[in-house]
Amino acid sequence: MTDYSEEQRNELEALESIYPDSFTVLSEKPTTFTITVTSEAGENDENVQTTLKFTYREKYPDETPLYEIVSQENLEDNDVTGIINLLEQQAEENLGMHPLKRSDSKQEGKMAW
Repeated sequence: MTDYSEEQRNELEALESIYPDSFTVLSEKPTTFTITVTSEAGENDENVQTTLKFTYREKYPDETPLYEIVSQENLEDNDVTGIINLLEQQAEENLGMHPLKRSDSKQEGKMAW
């Protein structure tokens, strides 16, 4: 039997170590957190930034998390759509996998737009 609470706690610890300056836990029941992602070179040398909010469902990682973009800076509508599409794709591809064994493209809290 899967201990969902323990798996979620372990993933939060891993995420906090990967994103120490941009990871914030909002609540523990349900597990909800944000990660702020920044790119240093947008158009006209502007920073591009988005804050993503994730909420684990009761049976996460066997259920996809809920996610949304809660803030953005210097993003075009098609960039926002692309981020949401990428999140949907990654959630489906990694459904049911142990959190620490997932393939992902995290790179020190930065994304290429």
